[in-house]
Amino acid sequence: MNEQIFYYIVHPLIAFVACMAYAIVCNAPRREIPYSGLTAFICWLTYQLVIRHGGTAFVATLLATCAATSFARILSYHRMLPTIVYHIPGILPLVPGAAVYRCITSAMEGGALDTTVNILTAFKLAGAIGIGSVIVLVLPQKWFSFFPRHLNRKDA
Repeated sequence: MNEQIFYYIVHPLIAFVACMAYAIVCNAPRREIPYSGLTAFICWLTYQLVIRHGGTAFVATLLATCAATSFARILSYHRMLPTIVYHIPGILPLVPGAAVYRCITSAMEGGALDTTVNILTAFKLAGAIGIGSVIVLVLPQKWFSFFPRHLNRKDA
């Protein structure tokens, strides 16, 4: 039970905080920073759910990217800002940095086979991020407008 709490609560919370910090560094609007972190929370929670239930890293990355991009599109509609404000910080936890690091390390050590395996893994995971993003980004915006916008107009 403690392991489940760790993977389903602690890991997504760390992604939430880290991606909020990334959104601050990237100069996101102040009021939107928690929403960027929430997108990362949903993304990493989806990834952990798929991995912990027997999915591969490719499938987990693909589904987590679809979840994060869908949530970013919903936020984009309701907050009336570009999707990229929520999308880029939201998918940040999925970037295959460890695979690239292992590729560089194995290349420096002279292991051609390990280098090839690690670079192909990095390309595969990066491709899953691209495919998952494109799948959701090509859908019509009206599919993400479940509820009406709450406009704060001074003249209304």
